[in-house]
Amino acid sequence: MRNKRVLIILIFIIVCYYFLNFTYASNMATVYLSSNQEVVEKNEEIELTVNIQNRKTAAFDLFLYFDDSKWEYISNLENTNVIDDNCIAFVWYEPNGGNGAKEGEVAKFKFKAKEEGLSTFAIQGDFYSEKAQLLQTEFKEKQVQIGKEDSRLQKQAEERGNNLQSSNATLQALRLEREGLTPAFDSDVYTYYLTIPNDIQDVDVLAVSENPKATVEITGNTGLQEGLNHITIHVISEDQTQNNNYMIHVTKTANPELANTNLEMLAIENALLDPPFAVFETNYKAEVSQETENLNLLAVPENEQATVIVTGKENLKEGHNLVSVLVTAPNGFTKKKYEMDVYRRNLQEQKAYEEEQEEQKDKLEEAYQIEELSSDVGQMQEQATTSQSKKYDNVAVWIVLAILVGLVLIGFFWKKFIIQSR
Repeated sequence: MRNKRVLIILIFIIVCYYFLNFTYASNMATVYLSSNQEVVEKNEEIELTVNIQNRKTAAFDLFLYFDDSKWEYISNLENTNVIDDNCIAFVWYEPNGGNGAKEGEVAKFKFKAKEEGLSTFAIQGDFYSEKAQLLQTEFKEKQVQIGKEDSRLQKQAEERGNNLQSSNATLQALRLEREGLTPAFDSDVYTYYLTIPNDIQDVDVLAVSENPKATVEITGNTGLQEGLNHITIHVISEDQTQNNNYMIHVTKTANPELANTNLEMLAIENALLDPPFAVFETNYKAEVSQETENLNLLAVPENEQATVIVTGKENLKEGHNLVSVLVTAPNGFTKKKYEMDVYRRNLQEQKAYEEEQEEQKDKLEEAYQIEELSSDVGQMQEQATTSQSKKYDNVAVWIVLAILVGLVLIGFFWKKFIIQSR
């Protein structure tokens, strides 16, 4: 009874802990900085925006820190002061009793670039709700590059293909400046996916054609908007006879989980996927028996609110069949397609497959029998060794006993001899 009470108390404590943590996290406001440009040239102006997310604010006083050796503050907002040349103090309150509380953009500042280099803007301050309560707040910094340094992709831009076939319209490499592209690049895969946060405006893309004389056109990778964006890499062969489109579907969102289109599990009954299922792999092959007309397929999304639609799994023809699994994220517009090339064997192939399986089975049974025989021989040898060892042990025991008896007899007769000699 006592143990049951202790268990109930522990469960109560754990539930309270998670509830309090969830409540704290849900009440947490995020204040972050965004800019209208990620890279600017010297003497160029930039707009820096202060945003609040997850909560509304009716009043705040903030401090925006910047590198005054690289930036000149040129805004002329009311209620602002520049402190120590590198900190802007800004005070704001909602005059209508909280009715006009803000969420999203709350302030905007302009700066002019002075010197080249990478710089960081940081923010701190106090933010209050409509009820004049201090908000729990986390702050995020913002980095901006002055002067276009050679990026990793720019340093790789001299990479060239070596396939001189004039009709070749295939990419040799596809890389982004940021992580997260899925699946891994394959020249025969034309559809890719990427999720980015709201503060990203542009995505640098490096696309290298197999034929260095092919034409590569990249569109849609700048000025990305919140929601679904499409980056297209159009490859035209040297002789203008062939072309291919590589597509990157980019979701820009403040909540990546609502854009989650990953599958947690993908499997076909009585078939193996090649390669084995992995979260970020979207293209597979599988082979099924000649008797299989419809697939029993399991596709489970990571996010329970995502929807899954499977096409092509019924009425399989002999040979290659395309089976697609389309996952739509909870936000309703982010999608990812998993594709499987399912090969259904014909009668001749099925017969050859079964003969091969039977041959493999015989080999396995033969190998098992050899292993079992070896095991039996080993056990017999071990038993023989053990028996011989026991035999030697018994002989040793009898020798020791004989020696002890001999010593006793010698002692007895020696004592008798001594008494008689006296």
